[in-house]
Amino acid sequence: MTQVHNAGQPHGTGPYAPPAFPAPGAPNGYGAPNGYGAPNGFGAPAGFGQPPAPPKKRTGAIIGSILAALVVAGLGVGAFFLFSGSVLDTAEAERQIVALTEEQAGVTVTDVSCPEDVELAAGTVSTCTAQVEGQEVTYTVEQTDDEGNVTISSDAVFVQVTDVEASLTEQFTASTGLDVESSCDAGDRSVLVASDGLQVPCVVSAVGDPTDSADVTATIDAEGNVSFEAV
Repeated sequence: MTQVHNAGQPHGTGPYAPPAFPAPGAPNGYGAPNGYGAPNGFGAPAGFGQPPAPPKKRTGAIIGSILAALVVAGLGVGAFFLFSGSVLDTAEAERQIVALTEEQAGVTVTDVSCPEDVELAAGTVSTCTAQVEGQEVTYTVEQTDDEGNVTISSDAVFVQVTDVEASLTEQFTASTGLDVESSCDAGDRSVLVASDGLQVPCVVSAVGDPTDSADVTATIDAEGNVSFEAV
């Protein structure tokens, strides 16, 4: 069969001619990687500028230190009769120490130990020890006569951890006007035996936003006074 060509048009052009090949050095034939002169077609990398700055912590408003007085519990003097022949009744002394501490301070003591075979004599002083959540407390047992009458006392001051947290929240709110909540890490202890320089780490955080927080150190003295200072 004889093929007929249109003599008026060169071969390979006209309505069905293939597209021209891109020029060397232009990946897509338009002079830029995606045809718009920039990697994403809008003249700048994706992301629309710099990310927003993180919000400023409002709890950082605490400055310096705050001194607060806690409601603390101590022991008064208890009078008891501890007669057991010619010596003090040691077992009864230990029972009275437990009862006295629970009644006056609301604190449970364990592992109470008093010396044995203490002879009856007016003015004789004995020292007993006990534990409050792993903290040692000492008690003084003084004989008021030679018939077994004694007084039991202790210089220990007990501070509830929940009272420290409540005081921190109250003082922080009063000084900054922020609605906050506080927590203090006293380990497994719910009660602290006050001593000079006793420190407890605490955290104050905005209500509803625990990420907005500040670290605070609570320092307690032997009388149960506490001061708070930002770390």
